[in-house]
Amino acid sequence: MKFAKFGCLMALVTTPLILQAESLDVKRIEIEKERSVDFMSCDGIGENGLILTTKEDNNQKGTKKGHEKWTFTKYDTLLNKVSSVDAEVNPDNSIIGSSYRYNKQFTKDNNLYYISVEKNGEYEIVIVDGETMKTSTLTGDFGKKSDISFSRVMGDYVYFTGTQKDLPFVYTVNTKSGAGKMSNISVANKKRFSIMSFESDDEQNEVHLFIKEKQENVYVMKLYVFADGALTNEMTLAPDAEDKYTATAFASKMSDGSYVISGTYSKKDGKGTQNSIGVFLKKVENGKSVYSTYVNYLDLKNFTSYMTERKQKRVEKKKEKKEEKGDEYTINYNMLPYKIIEENGKYMLVGEAYYPTYVMQPYTQVMSNGQGGTYTVTNYRMVFDGYFYTHYFVLAFDQQGQMVWSNSAPLEVLKSWYVHRHLSLNKKSDALEIFYPSFGHMNHVSYNYNGEETLKEEVKYVEDDVKLKRYAGLDTQFWYGNTFLSSGLLKIKDDDGKRKIYSINRVKCGK
Repeated sequence: MKFAKFGCLMALVTTPLILQAESLDVKRIEIEKERSVDFMSCDGIGENGLILTTKEDNNQKGTKKGHEKWTFTKYDTLLNKVSSVDAEVNPDNSIIGSSYRYNKQFTKDNNLYYISVEKNGEYEIVIVDGETMKTSTLTGDFGKKSDISFSRVMGDYVYFTGTQKDLPFVYTVNTKSGAGKMSNISVANKKRFSIMSFESDDEQNEVHLFIKEKQENVYVMKLYVFADGALTNEMTLAPDAEDKYTATAFASKMSDGSYVISGTYSKKDGKGTQNSIGVFLKKVENGKSVYSTYVNYLDLKNFTSYMTERKQKRVEKKKEKKEEKGDEYTINYNMLPYKIIEENGKYMLVGEAYYPTYVMQPYTQVMSNGQGGTYTVTNYRMVFDGYFYTHYFVLAFDQQGQMVWSNSAPLEVLKSWYVHRHLSLNKKSDALEIFYPSFGHMNHVSYNYNGEETLKEEVKYVEDDVKLKRYAGLDTQFWYGNTFLSSGLLKIKDDDGKRKIYSINRVKCGK
């Protein structure tokens, strides 16, 4: 889920459209805009429908200090409006990169959660019941000097992880009673650890926290398992080889009680979680590693396809020379992997490749001329300009951890200011489906379980006789069954002239 804030917004008038793609059934509603309304997000709640979140400037009287009144509108799976409810939330109104508050909105099962945490540790959780459309608010306090990294919902609990006084912790809130519980995570050195990931496992009703911590002379990977609001298991896993150190990690619990851990690895030991040279798969039983498999990025099919032909040849030549000497050639890359998907006896891993971009920005300095006067000097500095995504990969391992196939493809998405996943995934009996927003359209891609791309098609946001001028806040997500949800703000030109609309799309893949 993503947030989007827009300056021009809506009158709640919708236009239903039915469009057909080669293998898709697309239904769409378009909501006209007025300046007084902002669209905040559009989130699926499974077969119960979706919740559209908006804010109307004319509806803000009487709200308590620091809060805004947002409207949560429920639509059914046919995109018919059902009902709406207002609730006050504590929003993040800061400039990107300078937030003093942690904010997150997402749905889980039938409910929508809006979470806000102040720097002083005070938190507020607004819950919208997707069935009754009634709201409730939970408040509490972690304690001062708390910095939240991630939040998740599982069962009747909201989980938070982050640092307090520079030490890691997990805090759970029971959504039925409102009771909170702190679990402090001990580390040997507060300056030599990092939080790697914090993910929920819906099939096993668990939440998994990975921390990288330096013990003696090497960084080890530690997995903490939470269920029903409490810590139920923990394990420490040391590196398997001197030149293979974990960068990112995610866990999936199997039906036999074992864990399959996947992620990326680096050849340098450190607490960083971005730069890596390949992906790994590790199976763990009773806290001990059964096997580990490491795959160099350059051994993945089509991985270098994002490069120019000249650069691809240069990389292949360097790789061949290294192999002739019995060495391995590697390239450093930033990779955002997903959790393991188990299907047809295989473990499938998906990841997105990206890198940070920078631009030269001028700035001036006033200098003294040494005689009581001044003069101005213009200098230049490198300034962060967002993350550029190049491609994604899909690969599969067998039950013994051996890679059986791989594939890669360009990832055609907008540059973003923060690292986040773009792909929405759905595993079917005969294929893995991938759906994601691109430059003014949606991409639908299918891979069979031999790793072959069997389908790729574009889904337009507008009809052929409508011109798409601009777009913002494009988002896709897996909704339910064989259905995806896509939304975004569009500026279009049609027979009625130029218009601004918010587009909500239900995309059914097959019957």
